[in-house]
Amino acid sequence: MDVFEALTQRRSVRGFQQREVPRATLERIFSAAQLTPSWCNVQPWRVVVTSGAAKTALTDALVAAALAGKAGCDFQWPTEFPEPYGQHRKECGVALYTAMGVARGDHAGRHEAWLRNYRGFDAPHVAMVGLDKRMMPYAAIDLGCWLQSVLLMATEEGVSACAQAALATQADAARPFLKWDEHVGLFFGIALGYEDERAPVNAARTTRSPLADNVRFDD
Repeated sequence: MDVFEALTQRRSVRGFQQREVPRATLERIFSAAQLTPSWCNVQPWRVVVTSGAAKTALTDALVAAALAGKAGCDFQWPTEFPEPYGQHRKECGVALYTAMGVARGDHAGRHEAWLRNYRGFDAPHVAMVGLDKRMMPYAAIDLGCWLQSVLLMATEEGVSACAQAALATQADAARPFLKWDEHVGLFFGIALGYEDERAPVNAARTTRSPLADNVRFDD
């Protein structure tokens, strides 16, 4: 598989088999991501990959905190989504809920879909990804490059994934499991495993804007 194939085949998967990914495969994915370029080679990503009982304990704590109405973010979220970003966000939501068969007025279905975020979509592995808050904002660029490396390597290895910003809303609940020093904050999580092709949510597809909407070539 070349890079272009990985880019075109990669997509966010939110329904997983319970079969675990072999440790050797996970190590290949994250070892390759260590080659990601970063500003002054600072390599700012800090990662905890959970499996088995450790993953269950973590996600149980996240779900409990979410149900209790708790929230604690280490990094500020956008407070609004001006256009065209708001429209892209809405279209993504429509694609997901349509695939799941959850109607706009189905409050119970939407609540369950929301909770699935904190279970890591029941994936067998959940990676929690942190960043040293003293390195912001430029280290966030490095972290984005690192995430793309992980996602493309996972695709190469036949492993499905979904990057999850939602997990960062429960940073306080996650912190005891991560054991990072005081300067490292939770930025996002990644659900990892093998796709359950029978899961309706995996039929969701998002669109991409034409090149001209994002990139201009000046001669």
